[in-house]
Amino acid sequence: MSIKIWGAFNDRTEHESFHINIPGEPCYMLVHFHDPVELLLNGNTIITEPHACVIFPPDKPVDYKSLQGGFTNDYVKFTYDDERLLENSELPINKVFYIEPSWKFIESISRITWWLTDVMIDHSREMADALRCVIDELYINRVDISPKAKRDNLTVQRLRQIRAEVSSAPGEWSVERMAEAFFMTRSHFSVLYKKQFGVSPGEDIQRITMDLAASLLKESQMSVEEIGHKCGYSSSENFIRSFKKIFGITPLRYRHEAKE
Repeated sequence: MSIKIWGAFNDRTEHESFHINIPGEPCYMLVHFHDPVELLLNGNTIITEPHACVIFPPDKPVDYKSLQGGFTNDYVKFTYDDERLLENSELPINKVFYIEPSWKFIESISRITWWLTDVMIDHSREMADALRCVIDELYINRVDISPKAKRDNLTVQRLRQIRAEVSSAPGEWSVERMAEAFFMTRSHFSVLYKKQFGVSPGEDIQRITMDLAASLLKESQMSVEEIGHKCGYSSSENFIRSFKKIFGITPLRYRHEAKE
């Protein structure tokens, strides 16, 4: 298989007004964007996240530009005569995908960049091998979702975990403690929590607490004072007042009716 490298650069920094808009290259152009950029692909404008990649095919428009502050990127321009190079990698062409860059990926592009400047020696074979390594590393380190989506998924998992912890011991939790567990302000955490569960954390804690209280009243021999304490209330009066607000009757009345 014959591979030809037409150009390459690693850690290239573009200024904040940079904009490339060309009808296409006579070769493939692989670009790894370290920072967010604005891309125009297949008629759609895309604002990328860090470590986005695009493999532009030959003779297709290449259009991307800086957002505020410029960006850094790596690129390799190449041609080859065996479709298996990219087909076997299962990498998307002319679409955005994301990677977690490995040192092999970075080192391979760096070597290609250096070999292109060494005009005294023919490094064609070494550059072809390095490009294969780049393609392999893209495949190995590709992530199915963007970094932001990945972070969002982790946040949802953490929210569900903390909600489960509150459910097991609601008396030990407050909105402030939940927010501290996320290293957020109370207001920021409350917005995030309500967006996920459709209820504020304070309302959810109260609901979970009262559900626990009702369960203990029906199934245990604990006194109202003991149940109130377990649910986080410092006084029986406050517990009775909160319980009656939710259920419309006192805890003792609830226990009596539950046993009838």
